[in-house]
Amino acid sequence: MSTQGKVYVYKRQGKKKTSYTYCIEVGRNPLTGKRKRTYKGGFRTATEARRSAQKLLNRLLLGKNIIESDITFSEFASEWLDDRKSSLKLATIYNLGSTIDIANRYFAKVKMKDITPYEYQQFINDYAQKVKYSTLKTRHHIIKSIFNYAVKFNIILNNPTLEAELPKITSMKKDVTDLYLTKEELQDFLCFVKYKRYGGPTDFFYPLCVTLAYTGMRIGEACALTWEDIDFNKKTIFIHSSLFAKNYTFYKKQDTPKNESSIRHIIIGETLATVLQDWKKLQLRLRLKNGGLANKVDKEDYVFTKFTRSNNGKRKEIVVIPNAVRNIFDYMNKKGTYPKHMHAHILRHTHVSLLAETNKISLEAIQERLGHSSDRITREVYLHVTDKTKQNAAKVFEDYINNNGDKMATNLK
Repeated sequence: MSTQGKVYVYKRQGKKKTSYTYCIEVGRNPLTGKRKRTYKGGFRTATEARRSAQKLLNRLLLGKNIIESDITFSEFASEWLDDRKSSLKLATIYNLGSTIDIANRYFAKVKMKDITPYEYQQFINDYAQKVKYSTLKTRHHIIKSIFNYAVKFNIILNNPTLEAELPKITSMKKDVTDLYLTKEELQDFLCFVKYKRYGGPTDFFYPLCVTLAYTGMRIGEACALTWEDIDFNKKTIFIHSSLFAKNYTFYKKQDTPKNESSIRHIIIGETLATVLQDWKKLQLRLRLKNGGLANKVDKEDYVFTKFTRSNNGKRKEIVVIPNAVRNIFDYMNKKGTYPKHMHAHILRHTHVSLLAETNKISLEAIQERLGHSSDRITREVYLHVTDKTKQNAAKVFEDYINNNGDKMATNLK
C-alpha cells in the first residue's frame, strides 16, 4: 500500500521551548526501493506545521519536486552575492555583504530549508533593537531577496521572510531646519573651517567644504575629482566618477558615480574657482616640500589630497577618502567645537536650501544639478524653504498694499 503524500506531525520538546515538525512521505527511490521523506521543524504549533506541509503536498500532487537542498544560509548567500558582483558597484557589494554578515550571526550554519517564519521573525525582533527603522527595512529587503532567489531555483519551496512584521521603531522626528545651514550659518562655518578652529591640521578641508557647499556634490564624487575634471576657463566641473573606500588599504575610483543622472557638468562661480585655484597652488607647494611626485602614492592627479608620514619617516601624498572627511566631522561633533551637528551631507542639503531661497530655480533644475532625479530629503528641504519664501512674498505684497492704501482709496473715489 502506497504511503506517498502521507503527512506526519510530531512534537519536539527542547530545553527552552516546544516545537513541531512535519514529515511528508514523498514515495520510494526507484533504484533502492527505500522510502523518501522530507522534514521541516521549528514550528510553534501543530496547525502551523500542517499548514506549511499542505503547500508542499499540493506541489507533490501536481508532480513537482519537493525535496529541498541541504545548502546552508551562509553558503547560498555567498553564491547569491557572487552571481551579482559583475553588475554592481563596489559600495553596493559592500552593503550587501554587510547585510549577509549580519544574517550569518543568526543563520550561518542553518540550512536554508530549516529557517522558519518564526525564527526569522525572532531575528528581525532582535535586530530591530539595535538599528534605525530605515536600516532594518533595508536589511530585511536584501535578505528577502536572497530567499526569493532560492525559491526561484527550487533550493527551498517557501520564503520564510514574506510574513515578517517589522517592529515600528519610534524615533524623534528631525526638524527640517536641522538638515541644512542658513546662509549666515554657512558663512560662519566656512570661516570656522578656514581658520582651522576645529583643531585639525588638514589643509584640504576648507577647499573641500567650499566645494561641497557651492556645488551640492556628494562626498564620494568630490573625493574622486581630478584636476582634469575642472575647467577654470569655462568655470565648470565634470562629475563622472565616485571614490569607494573601506579604508586606506582598499579604495578605488569607480568609472561611474551613484547613477546615470549623476554624470553631469556643474557650472561654478568666481568664489569657488578662486578657492580651488588657491588650493591647487598650496597643494603644489606642499608637494614640493614633501618630496615631490616621488612621494605621490596615486597615479591620478586628485584634487583633494593630504600628506601623511609613512613607516620610513618620509611624508607621502595620498588621496582624501570619504572616511577621512567623516572622521574630521566626527571629531568636531565629539569635541563640540562647532555648535551645530555637522556632516558632509548637510552641505549638500544647504546647497539645495540656498538655491531654493532665491525663488528663481525649480526643484527639477536643482535635482539635475545635484545629479538626483528623485530624492526625498532634497524635495523636503526645497518645499520647506519655498513655503517660507511664499509666506514672505504674501507679507511683502500686503505691506505694499497697506503702505499705499491712502493713494488707492483716493483713486477709487
